[in-house]
Amino acid sequence: MSDPAVSVVMTAYNTERYIASAVGSVLAQTFEDFELIIVNDGSSDGTRGVIDRLADQDGRVRVFHRDNAGICAASNFGIAQSRAPLIARLDSDDLAEPERLAKQVAFMGEHEDVVCLGTFVDYIDEKGRRLTTIQTPLTHEAIDAKHLEGHCSVWHTSAVFRRAAFEQVGGYNTDFACCVDMELWLRLGEVGRLANLPERLQRYRMHLGSVSAKKRELQRELARRACEQAAERRGIPCAFDAEEDWRPGEDRASRFTYAKRFGWWAYNSGERSTAAVYGLKAIGILPWKADGWRLLASALLKPMKTTGAVQGGAG
Repeated sequence: MSDPAVSVVMTAYNTERYIASAVGSVLAQTFEDFELIIVNDGSSDGTRGVIDRLADQDGRVRVFHRDNAGICAASNFGIAQSRAPLIARLDSDDLAEPERLAKQVAFMGEHEDVVCLGTFVDYIDEKGRRLTTIQTPLTHEAIDAKHLEGHCSVWHTSAVFRRAAFEQVGGYNTDFACCVDMELWLRLGEVGRLANLPERLQRYRMHLGSVSAKKRELQRELARRACEQAAERRGIPCAFDAEEDWRPGEDRASRFTYAKRFGWWAYNSGERSTAAVYGLKAIGILPWKADGWRLLASALLKPMKTTGAVQGGAG
């Protein structure tokens, strides 16, 4: 059997609710010369049973079960089992659009200097409702500059990278579990070029209240450390400025802020019913705050001027 053109590597930890859809989005790709490697990182829910059944149904799916060791170790293990010169990543609760692999593989074939390629992504919520589109920088210079400031601008779940470059820089650094992607992109950006396709080829699932305040603080600290180390390697001043939280925490104020943010994203993307859902969520969290009521009223009554996209990145 010849080696596939691309290995899709997915790690999974307690994503029983979403992983069948994630796997289905890979199996539905228009580009068919791939293998899908799923590393079950010690899940304690029904994830193991779901992925075993999926592997029985399609020979391109290879499953490995391991004790929980975290995303870095699980990712390094999965890539070590893979056979292709290109590695595609997909988080186990996200969704790839059908043309994603075809377009990324073609781009990588035409641009041999590019070592890592991402795409624009659509934010969706836990029920798959679209919130907004995130438009990331396209050129290496712009992406790398954002990374040096602490703003991850290649979505891990959308990335395709060259195995040779990944091995050259030493793989995922297990000291950066909460900042696994940006720390790797900083090192890959020192041996080749980074790029993003200006197309919505990936859907990224945002969970309201999914990340605790403690983990957000650790993520910020690790991002700062990654930027400091990159600046030291390159002999330049550290430009880190990513102080704002980009995920909700567990406290009511944070959940209110993000319910409101999700709602306005949806409203400005023309998703009126989703905006109303998040207006109601905001009201339920802090009913005495006028902002939630204003969002709900706008979703129900106000004419919309659709913008549909947000400039930004993955952190």
